[in-house]
Amino acid sequence: MIDDGRFANIATACGVSLEQIPSLHAAIHFSRRALETAREASRRVRLAHGDAVCVLALGSVGRMEASEASDLDLAVLFDPTRTTRARAEQMRADLVEGLGVHFHIPQKTFRAAIDMHDLLQNVGGQRDTNTRLTYRALILTESGWLYNEPACDALRREIFDVYADGTVTRGKLLTSLANDLHRYWRTVCVDYRFKVEEQSKGWALRSLKLRHSRKLWHLSNITLQLWAASSATPGSSIDEQIFERLRWPTLAKLGACLQDLGLAATAPPLYYAHDRFLGDLSSVAIREELDGLAYEDRRANPRYLSLRENARALDAACEVVVSALWRIDRAHLIRFCLL
Repeated sequence: MIDDGRFANIATACGVSLEQIPSLHAAIHFSRRALETAREASRRVRLAHGDAVCVLALGSVGRMEASEASDLDLAVLFDPTRTTRARAEQMRADLVEGLGVHFHIPQKTFRAAIDMHDLLQNVGGQRDTNTRLTYRALILTESGWLYNEPACDALRREIFDVYADGTVTRGKLLTSLANDLHRYWRTVCVDYRFKVEEQSKGWALRSLKLRHSRKLWHLSNITLQLWAASSATPGSSIDEQIFERLRWPTLAKLGACLQDLGLAATAPPLYYAHDRFLGDLSSVAIREELDGLAYEDRRANPRYLSLRENARALDAACEVVVSALWRIDRAHLIRFCLL
């Protein structure tokens, strides 16, 4: 996680002042306060086997894009050599009760305690699941510790090392990690189809999140790969730099990599479009309106049409970035990101 000054410096180097992205700036401040509140609330919960679990915030709080309208995606992971699943589930229930005073905690993807060892084994194998993939991808790229910071840091390092320590499969530039992050992006896209078509869940808000936050997340990882390819030299600590940058807020990671690649001028439209999106999503009323919007009514809803147009602006900005990446490092873009 980077501090506010570093985020501001990266944005400024890309030609963007904090005054031009008030919603992004507010989201970072809110997310940081939310993490502090959640950490304090977690400390007040008496956990009988607390040293056997680590607790993280994922989702919008973890990627520093949260607002008053955001949920807290609570991830509880336990060490099966030190406690049982039943005890871990009880600790999770106690944490939900304690944190529920301050946050709404949805019981969806992260509704159960997870055996942390499961995240480190059978990666890509028959026992791997979408849930395990989700945890790995988000712990590496958008997580903030809430309880037992040393264990949270150790788990993140262990997950990274699953890819970095591969003798045959790691690739010069952590190809196996890049492939799993690509796989998560594609899984999220297909999961949208499942939730909307088969579970009949709200479509508009999910679609807009895919077209904004998740698309930028994917582009930032691709750009990080290209940056690593251009920065790698014999004896360099490129693994450590990738490990550190992976956890930065999406636009900080993207902006810093574009700056280092000499492409900072392509970044401002990305900041502006995402700032507009986060500004609208900070409103509970707008979220509820979008979540309840019927697909057949989409063309008559000004709010949706406006955000859809914003998504098109973000698409155009992403196209400019990808075109620039293509010009400066076509070979690596094809090799590591497309084929």
